[in-house]
Amino acid sequence: MPSALDFSVLPYKQVKQIPDFVLNALEDVPADANVILPLIKKLFTEPPSARCTPEQLWLFCVSEDTVDLALSCTENAMGKYPVFIAPTRRLSPESLAARLRVLADKLCDLIPRERVYSVFAPDEIALLFSQRWSELTGIAIIPEPYYAARLWSCADLKPVPNDYLPPPGISRLANADDTQAVAQLCFGFARESEPFVLERSGALKEAKLLIEKEQVWVHYVSEGGSSPQMTCIAAFTRNTENMATITKVYTPGAHRCRGYAKHLVREVCEHLLSQSSKRELAVLYVGRDNKGAAKVYKSVGFAGPAASDVHGHTENWIEIGFDQDKVKLGHW
Repeated sequence: MPSALDFSVLPYKQVKQIPDFVLNALEDVPADANVILPLIKKLFTEPPSARCTPEQLWLFCVSEDTVDLALSCTENAMGKYPVFIAPTRRLSPESLAARLRVLADKLCDLIPRERVYSVFAPDEIALLFSQRWSELTGIAIIPEPYYAARLWSCADLKPVPNDYLPPPGISRLANADDTQAVAQLCFGFARESEPFVLERSGALKEAKLLIEKEQVWVHYVSEGGSSPQMTCIAAFTRNTENMATITKVYTPGAHRCRGYAKHLVREVCEHLLSQSSKRELAVLYVGRDNKGAAKVYKSVGFAGPAASDVHGHTENWIEIGFDQDKVKLGHW
């Protein structure tokens, strides 16, 4: 185990400054790093002007050139992300607490306090960091977590049962003609994801971005000779060459419990894990109290770390928010 006190924190505001040994450490834990590594990879391919915004910040806790923890305070086109923290190796409780304390202190020195509206990380990490952040800033923790989730992964799809009957309709990659319908479902998803709701203009912006980047699939059904209706969307927005994260699956209330999400998620995973894509892993978060979604994902092949045998996979994650009167909410 790493020493509790012998470590340093390396800050970076430009992605090209991040050293290779840090990137390698993140690539070694693809499931846990899904909240941090994909944006780093994406920014590497963008023009320098897009990489040097002051809002991009990464902190890496390092012991003897080995990364212990990774923290990001970043943003994308839809807004500012929560603070994400990902573990890259096991730490004793004493070592973990010491590192999170210093990470919080360093972050407080580098950014405005109102920037941190929430922290999303494995349970113990999120709890310890949020407590220290509240002590430093005087900004209270919201008692009820924004999100309590399980991180599941899928490397191989479960075989389709012989008696499986797919739902009616067609699943496919969304195109520009789908923009308004995708926006409507993005709006519905956000409306059920307090406090990260979207105005209709924001939902339209998100739909356009997802379609432009080919990161959303849709399922359409025609009923009774009527015009086709979009019954489900599945988006995957945090991706690398080896891993993809399904970040949004949404079925409007009128179309639920008909198998559309199950079918669409399977189709999307077949696409993401196809031989041509060369990806080895798909991951997603599922709410701990969302039994219906959990059943869908299990049927496709998603599992927690005990069953997935994926290195660097922590199952229980939580998003802890801070007093909304003292912070500026972002979106993710």
